[in-house]
Amino acid sequence: MVKCRVFEFLRRSAMSELLEPVKANLTISVMFRDGTLLEEIRSILEKKYGKTDAVSEVYDFSSISPYYDPEMGSGIKKIVFSFKEPVPRDLLKDVKLFCAGLEKKYSDNGNRLVNLDPGLVTLENFILATGKNYSHRIYLGSGVFAEVTLMFGKKNAVKELPWSYRDYLYEPARSFLLEVRELYRAKRAALLKNMEN
Repeated sequence: MVKCRVFEFLRRSAMSELLEPVKANLTISVMFRDGTLLEEIRSILEKKYGKTDAVSEVYDFSSISPYYDPEMGSGIKKIVFSFKEPVPRDLLKDVKLFCAGLEKKYSDNGNRLVNLDPGLVTLENFILATGKNYSHRIYLGSGVFAEVTLMFGKKNAVKELPWSYRDYLYEPARSFLLEVRELYRAKRAALLKNMEN
């Protein structure tokens, strides 16, 4: 009888509570060829999501992968923006939809002039939104899926997954994401402190 009561207590206490997680750090990666257009896109994104607090170095995406060259042309560059204000994690879908609208607006004969990939950095992972379904992706609604692109471990370890996009594993993107993670660590601590007060 006692054993049954202990088991019931353990079973009840093991139940998960549905709690909203701490806000995450919004990032948006931009692939582009025209620097003037990049500045225009950055201005639009900052009006929508607030100021950036960190910006990666520009790197040569085409030399890592020619995947988008047929659509956008060769010599594609990439940059990653980190936004200062943390966002609710379920905002990712809406950010992807907004970015998809920008991509459509800045197209030439159906070919994108910019490619925008919104993501979230937390202490545990880097998540990207996409419009493409695959076995490891979770549907968020409105045609948007999410995937864990990288996992973070102790001592700034970046854990690669079978589907991780290569450019995020290389410099300067890899170090930049770790930098954003540290920025987020301080933001998260402030959020948690405010929740306690």
